[in-house]
Amino acid sequence: MTSSVGVVLARLPLFSQVSADLLAVLAAAAAPVALGRGEVLFHRGEECTGFFVVLRGQVKLAVTSAEGNEKVLEIVGAGETFAEGVMFADRPYPVTATALVAADLLSVPRRTVLDLIDAEPTFARRMLAGMSVRLHTMVADVSAMALHSGTQRVIAFLLAEAAPDDATLRAGGAAVVRLPAGKAVLASRLSLTPETFSRVLRSLVEQGLAEVDGRHVTLPDLARLAAWSGA
Repeated sequence: MTSSVGVVLARLPLFSQVSADLLAVLAAAAAPVALGRGEVLFHRGEECTGFFVVLRGQVKLAVTSAEGNEKVLEIVGAGETFAEGVMFADRPYPVTATALVAADLLSVPRRTVLDLIDAEPTFARRMLAGMSVRLHTMVADVSAMALHSGTQRVIAFLLAEAAPDDATLRAGGAAVVRLPAGKAVLASRLSLTPETFSRVLRSLVEQGLAEVDGRHVTLPDLARLAAWSGA
């Protein structure tokens, strides 16, 4: 078990420069976590015990207002990590983490991470780099929510999911995107109402920019889609 966990961790950018010995220590301390669809991993306000690696499935990070309205901040997929930054603030988890589908995770204890940082400066730099990337992503998200229309947000999301290279985008290639979550969750992630999200998709279909079949969205001309949004 430990060796297979070590292989998984070594593939993550966060641990790519960690020595084999310290990686083995990390793998030995990591514990598997299995979540069913809709199961909560931790609630906002609970003590931070460590961070998590998603091996399979998806985890929703969200906050809920006093009125009961949920705001989805992030959807974390396989090969991604979350809750790293909380470990250093000595504060509780600021969000609630819920499995969108059945998910397998690794739980990495906070104490083990802090010990590794003391022993391996490179590991500390990798942690900081990973958190910096996440911070810049969040800043970009906030800017997009403030400056872009609902249509532009949906198109930007679809293009990000399609992840075309520059040549494909310029050539007007096609792509098929599988929505990573239900429309209500994605609408919250994009700071839209579900009705607005659905209306934008219908508009894209009417313009010949998308074809929707359940969670599968076909984008027949990526260049035209990007141009239509002003992206």
